[in-house]
Amino acid sequence: MSLDKEWDASAVAGEGLPLRLIDLQIQVADRVLIRDTSLTIPAGKITVIVGASGAGKSVLLRTLAGLLRRDDEAISWQGSIVIGHDDPMQNRRNGLLTRVGIVFQQFALFDELSPTGNVQFAIDHRSDPSAPPSQSARDWVDELGVPAHTSVSALSGGQKQRLAIARTLAAAPDVLLYDEPTSGLDSASGRKVAELIRHTQTIHRTTSIVVTHDYLTLLPIADEVLLLDSQTSRLIRIEQDQWDQISTRMQPVALADNTSDDDPATRMSRYTRLARQRVDDFFTATGSAIWTAMALPFELRPYFPHFRWGMRFVLHYLRLVGGPSAWFYLILAGMIIGFTSTYFTFEFLPFQAYTQPLLIDELLASIGFALYRILVPVLATILIAARCGAAVAADVGVKRYGGQVDALQTLGVKPRTYLLLPIVIAFVIATPMLEWMSLSAAKLISLVTFLSTHPNEGPYFWQQNFYRNLAAIDGSLLRGWQWVLTKNLICGFGIACIAYYQGLAPKKSANDVSGAITSTVLWTTLYVLIVHFVTALIEF
Repeated sequence: MSLDKEWDASAVAGEGLPLRLIDLQIQVADRVLIRDTSLTIPAGKITVIVGASGAGKSVLLRTLAGLLRRDDEAISWQGSIVIGHDDPMQNRRNGLLTRVGIVFQQFALFDELSPTGNVQFAIDHRSDPSAPPSQSARDWVDELGVPAHTSVSALSGGQKQRLAIARTLAAAPDVLLYDEPTSGLDSASGRKVAELIRHTQTIHRTTSIVVTHDYLTLLPIADEVLLLDSQTSRLIRIEQDQWDQISTRMQPVALADNTSDDDPATRMSRYTRLARQRVDDFFTATGSAIWTAMALPFELRPYFPHFRWGMRFVLHYLRLVGGPSAWFYLILAGMIIGFTSTYFTFEFLPFQAYTQPLLIDELLASIGFALYRILVPVLATILIAARCGAAVAADVGVKRYGGQVDALQTLGVKPRTYLLLPIVIAFVIATPMLEWMSLSAAKLISLVTFLSTHPNEGPYFWQQNFYRNLAAIDGSLLRGWQWVLTKNLICGFGIACIAYYQGLAPKKSANDVSGAITSTVLWTTLYVLIVHFVTALIEF
């Protein structure tokens, strides 16, 4: 039977679609992982791709999933990846993000959602949401044996893997990819995972591609086997009667010979290239930052594919940025600055016995103006930048490192839609609120401090003079409120964007997440200081 006829029959039966590679070439830096490869992965079957560690299996999987751009600096690829039998020129870049599902090696589950919520998210973001889902989120969870009322973080490794499979299947993909599903498992657990993959494929008839180096565990469930040959840099189909020869055909990846690095001239050349690369990276990053800032208004279109999920992410980041811990943090800071500004102003006033009776009202007016227009806004936004910016950078960084950002992309969701926009909304709402809390605490402690040091004066005297330079407008708003609000909004917006892009940068280790947090604290604090400096020059 020809491949076309085989696909037609599978399509009628509701199976997945074939995946065709046409002149595919994948290159990492100067090394070619796959060279000019053309083949078809059949529909509705399990195809196992084996290869030695470091051969490029995971890079191939991410390419098939649409997670790598053609023009990526580190990894580039050419050719076509076609799902089904569409015209290659029309399907060269389309469809991969919405029609290919991937079960990540690290699961990439959304920890802030319940198991049922993870699956429901996938159902709501199917490529064809108008078609009725095959079953409910609870049915998927029950079918794969995942506890519905246990938090994702409390699930075992096997339960997380089953949940990842359920979420991927619920998105109704035409092709299902598994990235090293038995990695780190003992032989018994590996066999259970293999049985689960076969059971799932038998029921749902999805075209399944399993990338692994653990071929002994997964060969029993395979319908087709492809070898990623590191010697020839090609995908080679292995006939079933030759499967027992795979161990001899899997050659270890040859490492580059660095023996010449001991030569001083070679070392100097390498250091020169490294220095040049660092300079190039700096200007590239600077140009990217400028371009990002220019494109940001277009990136932040107020649009959510699903309003309910958009608001859920907004509430998640609003709790992270403006939750009770932030209240305590900013209120305590306001109390400290309210006390110090009031107590030490009067405590160290020269010739207190003579000058204080004459200047007490002017001093209170100055304290009120300084707290409202300068001190509290500066301190509050610096603390928001350090505390809240770091929290958001950590959250996005963990999502990047844990694969949740990639999971969003495989579900057809752009990260900025459910991450950047909700983060900006959260900061724009929370920053003025937190600054107001800090100011309220500063005013209260200033009043208490003044009354304790000047028992002969009453609250009315403090209030009358504290607000003298902040004469109320229409009995409600204080003078200069526009400037205070503008500074809060500009600071909140910038902190949100810096934290998001620092967290979204590629993460290869936990140290990269820590580095993103540190960079966020540095750059957001510097940004806030610049905003207040420039605003003060204009304002005063």
